[in-house]
Amino acid sequence: MLFLSLSINAQQIIAQEKYLGTIDGKINISFYLKIEETGCPKVVASGIYKYTDNKAGNWILLDTTFSEKAQQYTFVEHYNTGIMLLKRDNDGLQGLWISPDGKKQLKVSLKKLKPTKAEIDKMEDELEKANYNANDC
Repeated sequence: MLFLSLSINAQQIIAQEKYLGTIDGKINISFYLKIEETGCPKVVASGIYKYTDNKAGNWILLDTTFSEKAQQYTFVEHYNTGIMLLKRDNDGLQGLWISPDGKKQLKVSLKKLKPTKAEIDKMEDELEKANYNANDC
């Protein structure tokens, strides 16, 4: 008889965080960050943001690299329209948005909020939609 061992590599959500803030002190944005552990185990982060004054409300998918220990994040806008270099502080994320050519560097300041379950569910839907639009045929 042959016995097979099956293990399920489920992802465990570590954090689902909503932020509001600005780029350059005047461009209002809403930002969503999700941190989870894969079954490998490996901790991964994913994120989206949008300009809150934009009537279309389109979210921008962020390809994310980060140092969990240093709490530093590099977010590359999926279509390479800019990057954010952010570091976690006591109540949010602070850093820079940099244009693809490196000529523009704008300060980013984000304050962490306490979202409701309904807000988290909505942002999860938006993250899924952004991933689908960017990565599906």
